Amino acid sequence: MVHGHTTLAGAAWFALRVPLLCLTLSCARPGPENAASAPPPAGPEVPPLAVLRAGEHPLWFTFSENGPEILASIEDARFSSALVPWPLAPHIRYILASGDALLLAVNREGFLRLAPWGGTEAGSGGVALFQSAGGAYWRRYTLGAFALLEGKPAALLYRDDRFLDSGAELPRTRVWTFGPESAAPAGLDVPALDRFPAAEGWNADALRLAPDGFWYYRVTGTADPERPETRLFRGADLEHAGEEISISAFQNSALPEPLRAAPAPLERLLNAALPVIAGAFVLVTSPEFPAQRVFAGNDPAAPGLSAYYRGGGTGHLAVVILPGGGGLYLTLNNAAEPVARPITLPPLPEGFVYTGVGLVNSGGDAAGETLFAAWEEQEDFSTGAAGFMVLQSPVTEP
Repeated sequence: MVHGHTTLAGAAWFALRVPLLCLTLSCARPGPENAASAPPPAGPEVPPLAVLRAGEHPLWFTFSENGPEILASIEDARFSSALVPWPLAPHIRYILASGDALLLAVNREGFLRLAPWGGTEAGSGGVALFQSAGGAYWRRYTLGAFALLEGKPAALLYRDDRFLDSGAELPRTRVWTFGPESAAPAGLDVPALDRFPAAEGWNADALRLAPDGFWYYRVTGTADPERPETRLFRGADLEHAGEEISISAFQNSALPEPLRAAPAPLERLLNAALPVIAGAFVLVTSPEFPAQRVFAGNDPAAPGLSAYYRGGGTGHLAVVILPGGGGLYLTLNNAAEPVARPITLPPLPEGFVYTGVGLVNSGGDAAGETLFAAWEEQEDFSTGAAGFMVLQSPVTEP
């Protein structure tokens, strides 16, 4: 268990593996500037931005104008960024798990990937941090969705006009993907959305894979600014036109799922967690899910919980955390009852919260697992400083 505030000095091994990288991770970043780029040809995996070997003390990263930068202390993030409406702020908006990797969609920034970093020589292991930077194009728009679409990570960008009239044109390339072989995102054609071209005034601002297995999406606007429209659809896939639906059907598709809808091992783990740490809902990231799923909690007045779940073989585990960093590490083996052990993530400054959690196997000779947690400064509907933390998993399997 980790207690108390710590700094980077003497805490953990941090290595930059590529000569062109800057020490503070502040190098210029490539990225698409306007229209969609064709998917890059398959090639070798791009080099990582950094290789992390987390120890018992945290490594802190924040988002700056130049991408992720390492901090000596989370206290250094205080007052580093102005509070702005969340659609306009860089922060980790969505987290997916794919195999052994965590995939992060960063608002106004692009994609990050955390994956095991192997090797045979001593000191070669750890967790690699890869970046697929969106550049100036992404800085104009807000992230509206992130899910695996036919196995590919896919993020929706839209123009958000609720808080600021940016003057930006509607994004003609709405859905973006990335892979290990490219340092920049590539556009994806989504026929269901392409029926409503941005050139004709349509903005696709919502897309989700609902518990019923259907895709739900919303388009707003029209070529006639005097008669704006909002149209709602659902479809079994995104290759064909969806059926138009009512606003109530659209809203109901976003409701939390009952716990009984979760895979049986996850249901057992969450049923063991909720009596200990109450939550209004539980946002779960898992390599078993093509998108994050939200399950109903046990106390509408409690804060929301973030969780990571992984199954496989006869063992299952879940990490469940509160916004303040308290939580549980739960395991379930065979027919035994779940075992829950308390954990405490490093404390955050006042006004800061944890917003997501995950685990990545440490590669090479870096034994154990690395715990990842997204954090951000929040005030009402505004976000200030934001970033992520990595730490050696505070629980070691017996």
